[in-house]
Amino acid sequence: MPVPTLSVVIPAYNEEHYIGPCLDALLTQEDDLHEIIVVDNNSTDATAEVVRRYLADHPKLTYLNEERQGVAFARNLGFDTATGEILGRIDADSRVYPNWTSTVLEFFQRDGIESVGGISGLNNSYDSPYRKLKGWFVDRQVRLGAMGGDREIRNLHGANMAIRKSTWIEVRDATSTDREIHEDLDLALCIRAKDILILQLSDMRVDISPRRAYTPPREFTSYIDSGTKTFELHGMMTPLIEKALRQHRKYHVFVYLTHRPYDPDLGRFSLRRLFKGPKSRKLPISS
Repeated sequence: MPVPTLSVVIPAYNEEHYIGPCLDALLTQEDDLHEIIVVDNNSTDATAEVVRRYLADHPKLTYLNEERQGVAFARNLGFDTATGEILGRIDADSRVYPNWTSTVLEFFQRDGIESVGGISGLNNSYDSPYRKLKGWFVDRQVRLGAMGGDREIRNLHGANMAIRKSTWIEVRDATSTDREIHEDLDLALCIRAKDILILQLSDMRVDISPRRAYTPPREFTSYIDSGTKTFELHGMMTPLIEKALRQHRKYHVFVYLTHRPYDPDLGRFSLRRLFKGPKSRKLPISS
């Protein structure tokens, strides 16, 4: 089977501190990529300037601007513009592993996967004090068969996913651009509604910034509420999902408290950080 062409779309909003390392990691695999599309969603910082520094030396890199505010609008412009047979999608703070592109391409060259329209992978956090612990946990879950292993899942992780262009064309008109829902979950539910499979791969990995961990619980409530609204939009809210979302809300309090005293810029815990607290980081639904 011929190697499919892979386009990678990166929605970006005020990501001047993250987009450079994101592109650096991806461009080490540039030879295997068809194109990289950064879609700036009205950034007010230096995101555009950072991306433009790469353009002259990297002809496979394209910079677009989406004036309609919202991650879904930025994603849609990128996916609609992309000409690859496979559409990768990462966040502007994602840092793909060296084998990310080859893992995606090798999967879509397999025989007998015609019913699979999307794949998603695993992640760790690059500026978290618990990186080693999380890495151990994820690897253990893979060994136990609870994560990865080409298992069927019902969601897509926007920071680390890829779908067929044909799948996007089939579900595009069903997806929502409502800024109060999770656009990646909405896309996944639209795909599953067509009986198209989504699998989770063990070796498709990225590092991400744990921005959610640094978000105060009161602000994180809107993130949980967006999950509720997304399931309700698809008529899929159940008592079990509602319970899981409540547990996620409680778990986030624990995560926030354990991250609160850690300063990722200094790479250590500090009393100043403990009492002042971390600066809240932008969540996808807020852009």
